[in-house]
Amino acid sequence: MSKRILLVLAAAAAAAFVAVPAGNAALSCSGTGYPFAQFNDGNSYFGFANNGFENGSAGWKLSNAGVGAGNEPWYVNGSGSSSLSIAPGGTASSPLVCAALDAPHWRMFAKANDVNGPLNAQIVFYGLLGNITGILNFTSFDPSGYASWEPSSDVPSGLALPLLTVAAQLRLTSTATSGTWQVDDVFVDPWASRNAG
Repeated sequence: MSKRILLVLAAAAAAAFVAVPAGNAALSCSGTGYPFAQFNDGNSYFGFANNGFENGSAGWKLSNAGVGAGNEPWYVNGSGSSSLSIAPGGTASSPLVCAALDAPHWRMFAKANDVNGPLNAQIVFYGLLGNITGILNFTSFDPSGYASWEPSSDVPSGLALPLLTVAAQLRLTSTATSGTWQVDDVFVDPWASRNAG
């Protein structure tokens, strides 16, 4: 009886392991460029699907937020004309990116349009079955530093990820009660690149 239970559990675990990565097969984990090099950040970053909002809100989950006109002026992601706009109390959650043992750092461009409160950033980690394994770290962007388009400060992750973490997601929340936050060209730096030199 116990052998049968172990076999069933092993089969279920194998099925989960096979099924979930198939859904995450397109997730990238490799640094592919240096979009913040001109801002004295020599780390390698990767982009992900619709990280510059040129395909509307595809892949993003938005609440009281939308995609409109306006691109960061350095065009680090290539030519574009769109950006994310987050209204007071609004949230935006990115597509999933691979995490595994590479706790990612995130960076983007932001602009505060007459806002009276910060933009908060969290990184949400997910396990094999799509379960949340942790919400780690918290970065707050003060509007005084983003009167015009600026590269954001780094949004780090913890050194120790929860067990069986396979994916991560950026969650942005406006705490303002007036004005809008704009965000464009979101990139991920795998932890490994920060240890590379």
